Amino acid sequence: MDQSINDAEAFLKQKIKVNPLKDQMQQNQKNYEIQLQVAHYFKKSECYTKKPAIKLVSNENDELQVYFIYGEHIPDQSKKQDYDSFKIDVIETMHPKIDRFFIIVFFNTNMMTASTLNDFKDFYGTLPEKYFFHMKKFIVLHANFIVKGGGIFGMNEIKSFFKKITTFVDTLLILSKEEWFKYKMLAALPESVKAYDQSYKDIENQRKKTVFRKQQTQQAVGDDDIDSDDNFDKESKILGLNLHEYERNKYGIPVILDMLVQYFEKQPEKLKTEGIFRKQAVVYEEKVVEAALACQKVGFVNKVENAHTIACVFKQFFLRLREPLMTYQLYDWVVQNKPQIEQNMEVSVQMLFDYMPELNREILLFSLGFLYSVIKEQEHNLMTAYNMAVVFGPNFFRSEVVKMADLGYVTLFVQIVQIMLEQKKDYDYKKFLEVRSDNLNFDASLVPFLPDDLANLDDILDMVSDKNVVNETERKELKARYK
Repeated sequence: MDQSINDAEAFLKQKIKVNPLKDQMQQNQKNYEIQLQVAHYFKKSECYTKKPAIKLVSNENDELQVYFIYGEHIPDQSKKQDYDSFKIDVIETMHPKIDRFFIIVFFNTNMMTASTLNDFKDFYGTLPEKYFFHMKKFIVLHANFIVKGGGIFGMNEIKSFFKKITTFVDTLLILSKEEWFKYKMLAALPESVKAYDQSYKDIENQRKKTVFRKQQTQQAVGDDDIDSDDNFDKESKILGLNLHEYERNKYGIPVILDMLVQYFEKQPEKLKTEGIFRKQAVVYEEKVVEAALACQKVGFVNKVENAHTIACVFKQFFLRLREPLMTYQLYDWVVQNKPQIEQNMEVSVQMLFDYMPELNREILLFSLGFLYSVIKEQEHNLMTAYNMAVVFGPNFFRSEVVKMADLGYVTLFVQIVQIMLEQKKDYDYKKFLEVRSDNLNFDASLVPFLPDDLANLDDILDMVSDKNVVNETERKELKARYK
C-alpha cells in the first residue's frame, strides 16, 4: 500500500476516540480487576439489611439491557461495609453483560437531596471503559430541583460525561413511553415508588385499554401470539425504533426489511420501474403497508401494485431509525476528518465498515447488496450508483442535532455511499433472506385491512405510529379505494 495511504490511515485511526474518558478508564482497569476478585469471594455482610439497590429489568437475551437503580436503597457512605456491599452488588449485576449496550434508570424518588445520586456517580467513575462506552442513556426519574439545576454534575470529566447523556423524567407514565419499556418492568418497582408516583395507576388503565385493543386485533387478524403483557402500547411502532429492537429473521436481518426486499425478489420486473427509490409514493398508502408489516401480512405486501410505495417504506426504515445506521459517532468522525477522508476515500470507507457496530454493518452490507441489484437495471429505472447514493446518503447518515452546517457535508456522504455501493456490488444479500410463503392470500375475508366491514381498516391504521396517524380525509379515501 502506498506510504501516503498508510500515513492517512494511521492519522484517521488516531483521530477516532471511542470514549472521551479512555485514558482515565484505562487507569481504572487495574482497580476494577481487584474489585472483581472481591466480588467473586465477598458475600454481603450480615449487617447489610438494605434491599438491593440495582436490578436488571430487561430480558436476559435482550441486546439492550435496562437497569433500575433505587436511590433510597443506596446506603450512606458513612456505613462503609454496607456501601461496599452496594458497589459489589452493582459490579456483580452489570459485569456479565457489560459488553452489551444498556440504559440506567436512577430513581430519585422522594429524595430531598442530590447526595445519593452524587455518591453513585463518584463510584461509577471508578469503573473501566466499557461501563461508559456501552451506556446509551442515564435517566433520572423524579429528579428534584437541585438535580435538574445541574449542580450535581460538577466540572470533572466523569460528571461531564453524565451531564451529556442524562435525561430527566418526571413520572412513570412518561417513562412508559420509552421504546424499551415493558409493562412487566413495573413489577420490579418497590411500593414506595408506586405510592410516590400516582401515574402508576394511569399506566394500569392505559394497559387495560391496550389489552382490549389487542384482543380486537387478534380477532381481526387471527393472531394468537400477540403478547398483551410485554411491549404494551408499542404494537403501533413499526418504524422509528432502535435497530436492535426490531424482530430479526434467523440470519439476523430485520423481518420487515426481509419482507420488503422479497417483494422485489418475487417480482423482479418491479426493479425496472423508472425512478424507483427516487420518486415518492402516496403517504397514506405507505401507512397501510406499514400496518401490514406490523402484522407480518406477507400476502398483502406482495400484492401491492405500486412499487414506489414499497421502495419508499424501505427508505423510511432507515430515515426514521432512532439512531441512524451510520451512528452519530461515525457521523461526527466523518465531519471532523473531512479533509483527510476526501484525500483517501477508499481507505476511509473501509475504516467506516471496520468501526461500525456489528449489527449495523451486517444490515448495511445486506442493503448495499440489494440496492446494487436495483442499479443493475439502470437502463430501465435510470438509477445509477450516484443516483442511488444521492437518495440513501441522507438516510444512512444524519447528525444528532440538525444544523445548517450539515448541508456542507451532503456531497461527502453521497460520495461515501457511492463507494460503498461499488465496493460491495457483489455482496450476496440473497443468502440472508428467510424462505417464507404467502401465508395470507389476497382474500378480503382474511386480510383485515380489506374487509367488507371497513371499521377494521380503522383498527389497522390505528396500529401505525402516532406520528403517522392517517387523518379523516385520508381514511375516507382509503375506504373508498378498498370498498
